[in-house]
Amino acid sequence: MRTMLTVVLFCSFAGAADIKLHSVDPAPPATPGGPITKLYVQFETPVPLTDAQVQCSPGGATLCASVWEVALHDSSGTLSITGVTSAVPGRHLPSRGLVTLTVDPIAPGFSRVDVTFKRGKNPHITLEPTVRPTKTLIKPANTCDDADVCISGSVTPAVGAGPTYNIDSKAKYIFHAFGETGATTIAASADIKTDNRSSADPDSFHWGLPLQYVSTKPYTWQWSIVGMDFDKKGQAMNLVSAPNVTWIGNHIFTKPSTIANVTSVLASVGLDLTAGVEIGDNFRNDYAVVNKNNRGEGGFFRGVPSATAYLIVPDILKLNKVAISSTYTVRILTRDELFLETRNTKDAIPKLMSGTRHYLENKIQFMLTEYIGFQIKHKYGELPPAFKFANHSVSIGLLFAFSQTKVP
Repeated sequence: MRTMLTVVLFCSFAGAADIKLHSVDPAPPATPGGPITKLYVQFETPVPLTDAQVQCSPGGATLCASVWEVALHDSSGTLSITGVTSAVPGRHLPSRGLVTLTVDPIAPGFSRVDVTFKRGKNPHITLEPTVRPTKTLIKPANTCDDADVCISGSVTPAVGAGPTYNIDSKAKYIFHAFGETGATTIAASADIKTDNRSSADPDSFHWGLPLQYVSTKPYTWQWSIVGMDFDKKGQAMNLVSAPNVTWIGNHIFTKPSTIANVTSVLASVGLDLTAGVEIGDNFRNDYAVVNKNNRGEGGFFRGVPSATAYLIVPDILKLNKVAISSTYTVRILTRDELFLETRNTKDAIPKLMSGTRHYLENKIQFMLTEYIGFQIKHKYGELPPAFKFANHSVSIGLLFAFSQTKVP
């Protein structure tokens, strides 16, 4: 109910976002220095279109001609129209926005190529000859939660003392994409949630090597094959492996455009539900009352369900977008693990406890551009490895975020 009220509130102030193209990139040619035969076109997300509205029907040169236009300007500036033989949307088009165009060969030496999507206000994008063929596409993220790189934090200056800061960031780099559509990827990832206070809460660092598969159906499967959790001073360390599966549900609110058969985006809402486990070994725990030669508490197994809800309103209050998200994660412990009690005490009290650890994170992002904005964040609960309790921590800071797509 609260989400729906928020949608109504924002939509009452927002206009509708028109269909826009974010970028166009050439695919690597079959032979070095050869002609370009594929173009990766990225819509700005969320996209109020279905696969059928952007792709060609089987053998659909006629449909391509009515939906896509690729105009080639040669080295002298002479204009000609390049044929589009197919248009294939990537997986989850409304949220990811990628379409692959197969075109008649474009020889090197052109002055520019203009790609137009002939719907709505006929958005177009230009490919310059200086743009090199690529297999990694950079695009704006819908929220910090689904970004591959999200850097946020704040610095507070003080008179007569050093500044205080907090860092809440994550990064993922995709090494390789498998399969014809690049649906399976392997990457390296890192997450930081900490600050420079001795009572930092939470205090959590993580790195991992995730293998991910994005289905054509509304789910993704991911397995962080190996990784580590540790705190700022390295007093608690875990080796961890974490498989999970996520169901993705979303809906785009639209309104009819002034142009026939075209809609514009008012807002997008979504709910991601994840079921997963964490299997690992606590090999260091310096907080233990009896330190067993710097040894930890041994193996552990946790159930880790989580849910993320989000609302995105584009083109509102002269901002690129406003995004609201909330993530709730539960770790169900099957044995005693470290817990640092920080409530009603000056110094953290280490305990060994089983039970359930909860973590809630709420964010409001005000994006000034596609990549830069500022964020208000609220945190409550505990994160591994020390499960130091964050008691309603609120921060305001700058934000830089983007996502990447690895193409075959």
